[in-house]
Amino acid sequence: MAERLEGRNAVLEALRSGRRVHKVLLADGAKPAGIADVVTAATAAKVPVETVSRRELDRDSEHGAHQGVVALVEPFVYTPIQRILDATAVHDRSLLIALDQVTDPGNLGAIMRTADVAGADGIITTKHRSAAMTAHAYKAAAGAAEHIPVARESNLVQTLETCKAAGYWIAGASEHAEQSVWDAPMEGRLVLVMGSEGEGLARLTQRQCDFLVSLPVTGPVGSLNVSAAAAVLAFEWVRRGR
Repeated sequence: MAERLEGRNAVLEALRSGRRVHKVLLADGAKPAGIADVVTAATAAKVPVETVSRRELDRDSEHGAHQGVVALVEPFVYTPIQRILDATAVHDRSLLIALDQVTDPGNLGAIMRTADVAGADGIITTKHRSAAMTAHAYKAAAGAAEHIPVARESNLVQTLETCKAAGYWIAGASEHAEQSVWDAPMEGRLVLVMGSEGEGLARLTQRQCDFLVSLPVTGPVGSLNVSAAAAVLAFEWVRRGR
């Protein structure tokens, strides 16, 4: 069964990446300047382009933010964690971002975008009580879904143990951590674990972490959205490597 990609960036990156795209749907009356690159890429990839009513795209859209461009594509293919670890075995520096019951597809997509921009080697999520790749996730990823591998594992605690055996340190993000991110060892081979939007890290996940880190907060709101926090923490890893 085909999946839907919504939005110009997500569709364009799918066409350019070589992913199998069955069809591109364009809203009737879409501005030529906004869809020219999509049409060019679809033509080059020999993908059929069909014009449909905007009402039809609105009706089937997950969040109504399709920008007049939708693609029907092959389902997203997850990457086994061992394949990611094998690919990074010779790297002195490597960042993986693990998600502990992060359920919002928009946050998943935004973190994928951050991971790609920061040069991370992959995302780890779970098969249960976690967001899957939906049209909203693709849209939030803004094309990064075609470039960043995602491992979807059954047991996060066991997966973190596997990462430790592969030479990674495990850093858990927690607003209750005593150690600030500025003082923590945020370099080298690191798995950054982000907790759920409401509850944070699960107890067993937290116990598997080598250390916990927090972000300094000076305003009245106690914490950042999980995707925003992941971006700040990931780019501290980037900064340490410069």
